[in-house]
Parts: sequence; C-alpha cells; structure tokens
Amino acid sequence: MLMRSDFDTVIWDFNGTLIDDLDLVVRTVNTQLEKRDLSTLTAKAYRDVFGFPIEGYYRRIGVTFENESMADLSADFFADYAPALKDCPLHEGVLDTLRQVKARGMRQYVLSAMEEGMLRSMICHLDIDHFFDGVYGLAHQEGDSKILRGRDLSRDFAIDSGTALFIGDTAHDAEVAEELGMSIALISKGHQSPERLRDTGYPVYESYQDLSQMVFPSN
Repeated sequence: MLMRSDFDTVIWDFNGTLIDDLDLVVRTVNTQLEKRDLSTLTAKAYRDVFGFPIEGYYRRIGVTFENESMADLSADFFADYAPALKDCPLHEGVLDTLRQVKARGMRQYVLSAMEEGMLRSMICHLDIDHFFDGVYGLAHQEGDSKILRGRDLSRDFAIDSGTALFIGDTAHDAEVAEELGMSIALISKGHQSPERLRDTGYPVYESYQDLSQMVFPSN
C-alpha cells in the first residue's frame, strides 16, 4: 500500500510505539498471573494475545474477574509497572524521526491509552515534550478505547484528518485512525506481532529507519 507524503500532522501512540516497554509489561503481567496461579507468558505469546480493550485481553489469558474488577487489576499492574517505567528507553530511531518530522514543520501530538498525568510525566522525563503540540491520555488506568480522546484532540487543535498520519503499534491504533479518518502507519517493535499488524491491511514498518525513508523521505 502506497503512503502519501503531504502530511502536515503526525499523531503518535506512546507505549510500544515511542517507548520500548514490552519487556517491562511482560514481566509485570507475569507477576500478576503468578499471583493468581495462572500460566505465565513469553514475549511472543503476549504479543500474539494482547489487544484492546484491556479487560478482554486479561480474560484471554485466564483472569476471570470473579473476585476483582478491572480497576483492581489495573491498580495491581501499575503498582509494579509505574515505578519501573522511567527506566524504559525510547525505541531506536525515535529521536531522529521526531527531529525529522519537526524539521519539516509538521505538528506532532501524542494520543495514548495511558492515564494522562503519567503520560505527561513520562514524556517530560524522556525530554521529548518539546516535540509535541498536545498530549492526550485517558482519565483512568483501565486501558480502554482512546477513540473519544482522539476526537477531543482533533477538535481542540482543528486537525485536518485528510492530512494527518497516526503512528501506532497495535490493531487498535489502526481502528482509532480509521474512526478519525486519518492515514495509518504501524510499527512492529511494540505490543503486537508483525503478523497481527499486517492482518489490518495497513503499512507495517520494522524500524523507524524504514518508516522515515518511506513516509518522510528526504527531498
């Protein structure tokens, strides 16, 4: 599928797209599974099963919710995940791509299913906040759809969906972009396997170098 090159806006997912938190997530989820006497996951198995909404993914890995709510499970997850997140790096090539997009005069935003306060804190911690005109997350930690926040973002910044590109690492990111009427590029270094991403029918890139060359080519 050919990708247009006249974008003026790029919207980034955060977890798995900008930041490499895959290993941390797998470790944290496996701690949760061990507490509940459930089988743990390899990184490959996790990437084959992970998806949105998060509650559905938890059910697929054996959590029944008979004695706990999604809010309980999220609080348990973030108790281990949040303190260690600051040690996770950006994916290789992210900084160069952010600089390249900014140099082209394009607006950049972040749209994430992470709780917005934590999201903003991490973006500042990574010292990449100056790249973005807006950062939108959720009001809670339960990881449901970010389509509504995407609509808020589009409205608040008068984004023309016809010249906007959404970059993410999951099929849900493709769904969000579809709902917002934006073009889509998927990075296969995050939370879902390349095979699952290719099943969406949208362009999938194995590295930021590949994405930059194809989507933001030098003149």
